[in-house]
Amino acid sequence: MSAISAPIPLPPDRVTRPYRGGALLESFRSGGTAALVEPTTHGVDGHRPEEWLASTVRAWSAVGKPLTDEGLTVVRDDGRDVTLREIVQRRQFARLVGSDLMRVAGPTTGLLVRLVDAAERTPVHCHPSRGFAERFLGSRFGGTKAWLVLGTRQVRGAPPPSIFLGFRQTVERAELQRSVADGAADALLESMHQRPVASGDAWFIPAGLPHAIGAGVLLVELGEPADFSIVAETADFAMAARDAHLGMGWNVMVDAFDGRGWSDEEVAALRQQPTSAESEPPMQRYRLLGSATEAYVRAERLSVAGGSGVLPWSDTLVVGIVLDGEGEVVAPGGSLRVTAGDAFAVPAGVSDSTRLVAEGSLAVLCCLPPDAEALAATGWRRAVPAT
Repeated sequence: MSAISAPIPLPPDRVTRPYRGGALLESFRSGGTAALVEPTTHGVDGHRPEEWLASTVRAWSAVGKPLTDEGLTVVRDDGRDVTLREIVQRRQFARLVGSDLMRVAGPTTGLLVRLVDAAERTPVHCHPSRGFAERFLGSRFGGTKAWLVLGTRQVRGAPPPSIFLGFRQTVERAELQRSVADGAADALLESMHQRPVASGDAWFIPAGLPHAIGAGVLLVELGEPADFSIVAETADFAMAARDAHLGMGWNVMVDAFDGRGWSDEEVAALRQQPTSAESEPPMQRYRLLGSATEAYVRAERLSVAGGSGVLPWSDTLVVGIVLDGEGEVVAPGGSLRVTAGDAFAVPAGVSDSTRLVAEGSLAVLCCLPPDAEALAATGWRRAVPAT
């Protein structure tokens, strides 16, 4: 079966990170959001707290270490296992990623989806803007992203689940450089906005914004296809100091941080409000992110009850995560049976002819790459080959 004409199953694929977590990933994969209320699958927390879905991105390798294929999604294509990255680089990549996006950005999916489960607070960090990444890291993609909270847990000894976003008052460059060079960010953390989170919350995280995920938060992270984390603290995490600044030195990388003070109103504006969208029964659509994210990522929740509905997008890759229920994803080139906790991808060439079918109910979180027109409007400069 060709991976560019049928739904692509995405089994769990863990990735190593410097913080601990991952137990709730097993619960979610065993039964979706319902399994998070009283988990029956008791996973183990470790240093593989993330799953990467439909990834063409290699996980960051430590400075001085050779590249590995960790993070790259492997799919079955015409009887053999290949990485999704290989498919994107072939002549027929437009059928996977979409001709509109290809025309603007070149051969790229434009998207990296991660399931993230933090059993401890992640280190304070930021991700570079596109301009910064292109200048210093050789990538046209930076690190703007969105968080969609699937569930939470109370970790023993930790405060209630929350997130940290931006500084409350401006932190001058010299002060920030001293703090990150020390590797201990207690003062930085105390200077940041902290917000409680719960299932269903959605947040936009622009490039440069200092942030951290608190202990006990399980979320879907949609972002640009790159793995550049510039980490402001290493003292209590499994990370070498040279990897915190990606081997470029703090004199360079400190400028990736947005050190300005954010008001409460500005932080509140980062929280996204779901809105219903026009749909044909028995399908219901809810847009989970606002228009400000469309040049970076898009996300909707689709629900089908007692029938079927066609995916409402054409010419775009769709990464689906089944939140609840069970059913079938039916495309011209094949079908895939899915149940709560499963993940799959629908190639762009069949996105507008793929149906979600459910005898009972089926709820799917759909993650999409940037809208091609919105991306072009940012002044994006097409380059070949794409990152």
